[in-house]
Amino acid sequence: MISIGVDDTDSQEGLCTTYLAAVMMERLREIGEIVGFPKLVRLNPSVEFKTRGNAAIAFSLDTDLPEKAKEIALATLLELSDFTGPKTNPGLVVAEEVPPELSGFYRRALHEILEVTEAVEVIEGLGLWSRSFKNRQGLVGALAAIGAYFPDETYELLAYREEKRWGTPRAIDEESVWRADELTYPRTWDTVDHHHKKVVFAPHSNDPVLFGIRGEDPGTLREALEEIRAEPFERMVIYRTNQGTDAHISRGDIAGVVEERSYRLRGVVSEGPVAIEGGHIFFSLKAEDEDASIRCAAFEPTKNFRDLVRSLSPGDLVEVYGAVKKGTVNLEKMEVVSLAEMAVEEAPPCPSCRRRMKSAGRGQGYRCRRCKTLAGEKVKIPLRREIEEGFYEVPPSARRHLSKPLVRMKGRKVHPSR
Repeated sequence: MISIGVDDTDSQEGLCTTYLAAVMMERLREIGEIVGFPKLVRLNPSVEFKTRGNAAIAFSLDTDLPEKAKEIALATLLELSDFTGPKTNPGLVVAEEVPPELSGFYRRALHEILEVTEAVEVIEGLGLWSRSFKNRQGLVGALAAIGAYFPDETYELLAYREEKRWGTPRAIDEESVWRADELTYPRTWDTVDHHHKKVVFAPHSNDPVLFGIRGEDPGTLREALEEIRAEPFERMVIYRTNQGTDAHISRGDIAGVVEERSYRLRGVVSEGPVAIEGGHIFFSLKAEDEDASIRCAAFEPTKNFRDLVRSLSPGDLVEVYGAVKKGTVNLEKMEVVSLAEMAVEEAPPCPSCRRRMKSAGRGQGYRCRRCKTLAGEKVKIPLRREIEEGFYEVPPSARRHLSKPLVRMKGRKVHPSR
């Protein structure tokens, strides 16, 4: 049994690491058996030098010909990597065993920005076989993917286009996609965006992916696939993945945040939401037990989620989820833990006729013109808030791969985006 990891073979212009792995697995079946589902492993989404979604692939192969397997894997990588891409730096790793050290490396790659030298040190220390190109950055993802373990896991079915259609508009019957979503939601998610009335499970780039269906189990994905009408696809693979699990989120405190990591932070809204040019919304969050504070942002692509953020007020206790970049939390979701009481002051009602009293003059309190009743002070009338306690999320069109959709958060008070 050997484990094969591969990463960083695609580019902004085309090709796809998951497609390369799909072809690689097909070729390797001639000399062995793919054991279980291949892993689609999302790593730190804040990595600036990623090509698109920062995904790496790993799978297990039961074979009596490990050297031949390495030869086939390398030939496939050389054939289906876009070496012209400025951010394309392919890496391929093969391990005959998966030592515990690799699980730790995966956890670090999920939360930190790792250097190639760190991956090389691990590879050489464990005596693993590897090949890498250009600046060799793909070794980090390939190694992390082999070591990846999923305390929580989901699945994604990826259908790939026929090569002759690459770069052309995708032919997908959108009505059938809505039917598939209606049939399988919430066991599947992020297939369509109800608020914006659009299909979101198909990319718009030139890569080989036709569409991807995300869900709780392989059977549900196949059920959805049966409903979808689209152009013929060359191949289809179901991946086991950490997508939709919040695996990238660490509980942290505001004073201790580190740039380019993703956190769950609890605090009190200290400065209410403010809109800036471009439609972005910002507010400040202060730690409950210290002076530290941080700015939080709902950027324009989060669309209707911004209306919820606008409803926050100073004094609200919230937990925010998202990556810290340039000292700002880029919001993926938030939990409103408790709402500050808001009220307006008004003249008191007359205790006899219940009509609103009128001012009796400066410093003289209030008088009912009908009953002549007197009262000294205004009364506070509670205001109804436009937001409730519970979880809120960005819409599917703005959701990160790793971010857990609220339909997966059982036993919590949630307000899903649909």
